[in-house]
Amino acid sequence: MRGRSDERRWLAIALVFLFPAALCAEEPPIQVNPNRPTFATPALTTQVGVAELEIGFQRSASRDEERLSFTPFLLKVGLLKNLELRGGGNGFLWQAPAAAPAASGLGDTTLGAQWCYLRNGPLGVDQAVQLTLKLPTASSAKGLGSGEPDETLMILLSRDLGPFHADANLLATRLGRPAADGGGSVFQPAATLSVSRTLDEQWSLTAEVYWIGATSENPLILSNLWALAFKVSPRLVLDAGLDAGISHGAQKLSLFAGLTVGMFRVRPPPAQ
Repeated sequence: MRGRSDERRWLAIALVFLFPAALCAEEPPIQVNPNRPTFATPALTTQVGVAELEIGFQRSASRDEERLSFTPFLLKVGLLKNLELRGGGNGFLWQAPAAAPAASGLGDTTLGAQWCYLRNGPLGVDQAVQLTLKLPTASSAKGLGSGEPDETLMILLSRDLGPFHADANLLATRLGRPAADGGGSVFQPAATLSVSRTLDEQWSLTAEVYWIGATSENPLILSNLWALAFKVSPRLVLDAGLDAGISHGAQKLSLFAGLTVGMFRVRPPPAQ
């Protein structure tokens, strides 16, 4: 009788350790949905229940020899299947104006949400809407930010076609104006088109053109961006590339590198 009792006890202990492991094995793998490194954003949202981080380093040179370096970041959380929460910003900035002392400090911070309201719609296009609020955490005294909040509404369209993926975005931003400039706000439109080509199971190439409308304080910006991405695993993608300005108001050249990583699950995946 004692031997049978010992067998049952060891069986119970094995079930305690093995059963949770079996449950974890059935969870779908974390797969990232990179927004980096482009200006454009895909319509599909982050995998539900997953926290995903994008971070990088960028160095820009303007046409008047101003230099700017910053560490852009974006944290995305898949709250629901078609809804993600977003928090990001420019990270830490180093700015060296052409005719002024250099300055450094924290950049502005953004908070927002994206809702993919239609998957595989007409012509196979995914459609989403995104609302973002900029918090003026950058020092306006140092010239690192306006010191005023901004709000941006974005319409996102995405389409897959074989090895190609395309993203088109339309943006409308209400820029807060400092009191020294008369206060109030000014409207700024923008648009972008990005096309990515999968080269093999790990490598992909992205080309993008984007336009940011002129305001009373900012010139028109037209630029094109090229990036190469390497998929280390489903949950880690590395990228690097350059952004070359086309219009006189755009930067002369920017170089960047970064990564997108699926960090962890904030909650168990939904039942299939």
